[in-house]
Amino acid sequence: MMNQQDVRDDAAGSRPALPEGYHCAITWGIPTEYGGMTNALLHRSRAFIQASGMPVDVLTFAWSLDYGDIRCELEAAGELVPGLRLRNLWEELTQLPDTELKTAKPGKNVVGEFSPIGAEDESTDETSAGVLRRRVRYASDGTTVLQLDYFRADGTIVASDRRDVTVKGAEGGRLITLCGSDGSPVASWNQIWPLYLFWLDRVVHGRETFMIVDSKSTANFMTRYRRDNVVTMHLVHNSHMASGALPPYGELSPTRRYVFERLGTFDAVVFLTESQKKDVDLVFDNPRNTCVIPNSRSLPAVSDPENGHTRDLGVILGSLTGRKRLDHAIRAVAEARQSSDGDYKLEIYGQGPDQTKLLTLIDSIGMRDHIALRGYSIDARKEFERASFTLLTSKLEGQGLVLIEAMSAGCIPISYDVPYGPADIIQDGVNGFLVKAGDIAALAESIRRLSAMGEQELKDMRRAAVARAHAFNDDMVVKAWGSAMREAVERKLWAAPVPAAAKGSQ
Repeated sequence: MMNQQDVRDDAAGSRPALPEGYHCAITWGIPTEYGGMTNALLHRSRAFIQASGMPVDVLTFAWSLDYGDIRCELEAAGELVPGLRLRNLWEELTQLPDTELKTAKPGKNVVGEFSPIGAEDESTDETSAGVLRRRVRYASDGTTVLQLDYFRADGTIVASDRRDVTVKGAEGGRLITLCGSDGSPVASWNQIWPLYLFWLDRVVHGRETFMIVDSKSTANFMTRYRRDNVVTMHLVHNSHMASGALPPYGELSPTRRYVFERLGTFDAVVFLTESQKKDVDLVFDNPRNTCVIPNSRSLPAVSDPENGHTRDLGVILGSLTGRKRLDHAIRAVAEARQSSDGDYKLEIYGQGPDQTKLLTLIDSIGMRDHIALRGYSIDARKEFERASFTLLTSKLEGQGLVLIEAMSAGCIPISYDVPYGPADIIQDGVNGFLVKAGDIAALAESIRRLSAMGEQELKDMRRAAVARAHAFNDDMVVKAWGSAMREAVERKLWAAPVPAAAKGSQ
């Protein structure tokens, strides 16, 4: 059970930034080219280390052959620092001794029998440095995965994930089997979540622990991870509403529904903005475990943020997906060019499935010389230092951390007023512009308005943007996390269960 040492420290006036314990972040995986949520997770973890001196682990569940390379790249980029580790379920399962593996509790009424992929099965081997890491068996179509077997360095099988339990060769039913060092089964389940929770118990190892659950996919199974010595805190990085739904009583996002119907299973649910917390509290009968902690940035003092910006240049950082509606930004810049004498240009940094579609749009409206897709760059945030403005055209947001990053460099944000985030950061006409969501003409007009500003008016707006960005500094946010963790401990010790179901969800 969590103790009350921090309460005594607080009374004595010696409270540290974060409570003592094992601190970790829970996410599905770290891709080689990651976006805003992963960036925020890594930044927050580094801020925790700097403020408290306590290490932080990032716990991941996605299979990959590339974690070694990912670690090297993150270290080279300064994202992984001393005290910050990247750990993975599949890597560490292969290293667990039999004494640990045999503590796994088998599932009840398990359907199916352990049957590793045999020589007679059509399969593909995945290797690293010549060592077999995983074997994959496919259906007759050559694409549907029917079984995944995972191996130790010595070639023995450590886990098997079979997905054709009902009828071999046809997808249906699932059997997860954990194996000892001799390859014999020690525990089986008909779903994979128990394996995830088994590994978490091995990682925690009985310690007093604080887990921040960042990704929505991991949040689903983390609703079942309840331990007396572990505080779980789900950080909601984006809107919980379905695309196009009007808050607060609109339809929940399908990917959020499972968790939001079980909010009470977390010791704390953290939102990035007051407006999102307000809506959730209204719909979910004011659950007592919600709070607001924005994402933060390391923001060094900027002596002259009004200088160095190319007046008619816009820069956007974001994934090339439909949710970002970058076609709106492209059309807005094109419209601004056509209706004024401004030589407006736009550079978009990011990758995603809409790249070809966006390039086709740029060509079709004759903007190839003025609008460019620059691809992914780990240093893209530096481009805000030379851009005059940035555009945010998303359908939904959680906070809009990219707005803060732009504003910290004196780059003026022009954003759709979408739930949630932009209106909590931008004061229209003072440190940026808010326009009605979906109104491309209003975006274009704001671009023209910014360009037409006098020098002093523009300098004042850039300075106001920087001042607003500095409200999201690391020190403030780390202290907020420390307070939220202590409050979660108190609730875990003394409070009655919080409500888990909504009264007004659709």
